[in-house]
Amino acid sequence: MSLIRRHTQVTVLLVGLPLLSNVASFVIFAPLFAPNRTVTNADFQRAGLTVGIAIGAIELVAFLLIIGYLRQENMSLKSIINFQRDRLRSYLFTGLIALLPTLVAGWLYSQAQTQAGVESNLSQLTWGEIGFWYVLIPISAAFLEETIWRGYTIPRFQGIWRSLLFTSLSFALFHGIFNPLAVVATFIQGLIWGWVYRRTDSIVPSMVLHFLSRYLALIPGFG
Repeated sequence: MSLIRRHTQVTVLLVGLPLLSNVASFVIFAPLFAPNRTVTNADFQRAGLTVGIAIGAIELVAFLLIIGYLRQENMSLKSIINFQRDRLRSYLFTGLIALLPTLVAGWLYSQAQTQAGVESNLSQLTWGEIGFWYVLIPISAAFLEETIWRGYTIPRFQGIWRSLLFTSLSFALFHGIFNPLAVVATFIQGLIWGWVYRRTDSIVPSMVLHFLSRYLALIPGFG
């Protein structure tokens, strides 16, 4: 595959994903702010659930595109994950270094959720919603997002800092331009997890950190 074509594919992902996610968020949330409309917490929760489903669908499509791109490069998904048992000590050491800033960024993200009014209490959720927010989303987000923004895109950029900055910016904008605190929090997360990926050449450590951060942000009352 030519270098120009590979660069084009990466650019499409980094620009297209934030664009799609923000358009979806705007279309779903905009009706709640219509004039003379009374909005309840339940309305915000339903809109948040719908946005979560839409973003998950966008990520899944991007993941499938990446599978296709990898086939064109004669590579496999396993090469992106790149888990090596003999490097467990390196994974652990790097993960421990990144743990504290990850938790700080997770706290910032929880604050962003609270400010946006989309954070939910367990007592207000159905079992299906609990499974979606507390099980499916943390696991799928950690796997899909680390595959897309770290495992696939970072190695296809020239320059360490250039790759970290561009992928982290795309990752931050994907999570919503309408909440500045969320943009800051996810940009910091992108830098942290991008550094972890650069240190280990595997998305496994960043996936674990991503899961912990996402789960932390969903704990009621943490913010």
